[in-house]
Amino acid sequence: MASLADLQAERERLKAANAKAEFDLANADTVTKADAVYAGRAIYRLLLDALAAAGSDFVSAIAGERDETRVHYLLSEAAHQWATALGEKAAAATPMLPEVGDRFRRGVKPRDLIAVSQWAERHRELRSGTNAPGPWHNALTPYLVEIMDALSEHSSVRQVTFMKSSGVGGTEAMFNWIGYLMHHLGNKDLLCVMPTLELRDRSFNPRLAKMIDESPALAGLVSTARRDRANRGDLLEYGARSRIIKAGANSPDSLRSDHLPYVICDEVDAFPWDVGGEGDPMTLIENRQRTYTRAKTYLVSTPTKEGASRITKQYARSDMRRYYVPCPHCGEYQPLEFGGKAAPYGLKFRRAPKEEGQEGPEQVAAAWYVCRECAAIIEEASKTDMLARGRWIAARPHIRHHRGYHINALYAPVGLGLSWVKVAQKWIDAQGDSSELKAFFNTYLGEVFKEEGDSIENVSLISRMEIYPEALPVGLRTGGVDVQKDRLELTVVDWGKGEEGWVRDHVILPGDTAQPQVWEDLAETLADVEVKVCAIDSGYNASQVYAFVARRRWCFATKGVTGMGRPLVEDEKKRRQRLRVKRKRGVPVEPIGVDGGKGMLYARLKQMEPGPGYLHFPQEPAFDDEYFAQLAAEKLVTRFKGHRPIQEWVQTRPRNEALDCLILALVALRLSGATLKDAAVAVDAEKAPKTEPSPPPRRIKPAGGFSVKRW
Repeated sequence: MASLADLQAERERLKAANAKAEFDLANADTVTKADAVYAGRAIYRLLLDALAAAGSDFVSAIAGERDETRVHYLLSEAAHQWATALGEKAAAATPMLPEVGDRFRRGVKPRDLIAVSQWAERHRELRSGTNAPGPWHNALTPYLVEIMDALSEHSSVRQVTFMKSSGVGGTEAMFNWIGYLMHHLGNKDLLCVMPTLELRDRSFNPRLAKMIDESPALAGLVSTARRDRANRGDLLEYGARSRIIKAGANSPDSLRSDHLPYVICDEVDAFPWDVGGEGDPMTLIENRQRTYTRAKTYLVSTPTKEGASRITKQYARSDMRRYYVPCPHCGEYQPLEFGGKAAPYGLKFRRAPKEEGQEGPEQVAAAWYVCRECAAIIEEASKTDMLARGRWIAARPHIRHHRGYHINALYAPVGLGLSWVKVAQKWIDAQGDSSELKAFFNTYLGEVFKEEGDSIENVSLISRMEIYPEALPVGLRTGGVDVQKDRLELTVVDWGKGEEGWVRDHVILPGDTAQPQVWEDLAETLADVEVKVCAIDSGYNASQVYAFVARRRWCFATKGVTGMGRPLVEDEKKRRQRLRVKRKRGVPVEPIGVDGGKGMLYARLKQMEPGPGYLHFPQEPAFDDEYFAQLAAEKLVTRFKGHRPIQEWVQTRPRNEALDCLILALVALRLSGATLKDAAVAVDAEKAPKTEPSPPPRRIKPAGGFSVKRW
């Protein structure tokens, strides 16, 4: 048995052996000062020589090339090759210190210059929720390759707009770009905006987590710990300091973030036009990218309402690309189009014959495509080869930094999307129902459904502007007020014989309509312009409207009621019966037949000659292009529900306050009980409500116009 002295001696011996080993290792890694200086000077000279030659090398790389995107790519590739070659030369130039040259080579070598589509084929995995599980293959959806590559780091494109039908892969292209940013670039912040926070949590977050879990290249970048507070519903941190901010277009707070270079807006046609009273969410989003000269934005959506489709407007501002495919018979390139009955080309189909006595909807037996050039029949089996040989062609190639892509369901790959037979069947099923037809155009054709209807053109209204004479044959001045969250809008009209109207002014009073200040401004403005009777819509902030009219018996609170058969205002007998019952309950609210009112107003706006019912507009700054666009913002369409025609008014643009205000000014005239005869006004005391005169003006009205507040 070893003694204590022996154990202590063995311990000291092991310490000495370890110290000797550490010394030998340090001695091996130590170089002389002369060798270190020589290696440093060799690399320095090598770097200077490479920099001197770089200019001519880069110029040679882009010689004769004019396309901006191609020039950018060639320069990036030349820089990549230059840095790689410099590292290799540095390693060979320092034989006495090979590790110095090797470390320089590894430090100077740039990351691979790859496009989003190349990254997807190398690293994207699809294991569930698809008809083609396994690695991503660009050959299945070749039309997505250019769209993804336009989002690559070396592309000069700044915005990509993808207007599409459902089921063609637009969202998968979005996730491929997210994966490319996370894994390949690794140091770029991204803002992803969904229409609502609910949709973000219900759809986007689970799909993003699924992509990360199924792609090994991404799985290691994100912490999966349940208590990792960094990776919550509205934020995903990956890598060292990179973030994906996940927002909802209906939440202004979620759109307030640091400045960042990349933005994705999914289903932009479902975005609200005003978020929390702070304006258009797209403007809030654009403000996040102001400080980045190489920012990129990806907008993707199916279109929705005519005149209010964001994706359609953005596509119209782009270079407007469509995917052209060759006919397998004549080889002529053409986009795939639905065609319809009137067109000799496009998708055609044959209905299945019905047996005698058979009932039920018609069924499509077969579908094919007819070439636009040679009129040959193209079977769907040829589509795979056609897509592989297709190419995007821009209608406006002079627009370089904003690319727009449009595609419909006819391009859906065989086995991955709807067949031509199913598209044709959906078309047959939608006949006789306007809502289904609209959904077909939006989700199958990727187009806005344009309903034919009765409307007016704002250009024709602008041509009616005139200079009013000093004296007008008018008898009563009324006002119509529309209430919004952040403003009141007022239209002032002078009425003459036969309800001929001279529109005097349109005023916008900004302010929170839940607070008293803007209502005080309205009272002051009504006094200034000497309005005698006023109608105010109570559909928003009704309590404020009731409080305002309760102190002014010459003001009426109104509520719009839909229905084509309703009159603009109730007949006197029915109105008196209603008021006898409801007057004791508080402020009476006048029901307004808005559908009939719009029809009446549009009919008057179409009158060509002045006289009873004609509406005049002054040449004043308040009556600009926006005013008349709002006045013509609706049209009467006939829709079908189960083959039953239904007439409805639909908005063709987001704002229509000018139209509402003008209708309310006419309502005020009708509710006043006034009888207009020539230039005088007579009020039947039995028919009219007890009204009080409007308060006297509080400010002096300058000659030639009104003293009003405008936005």
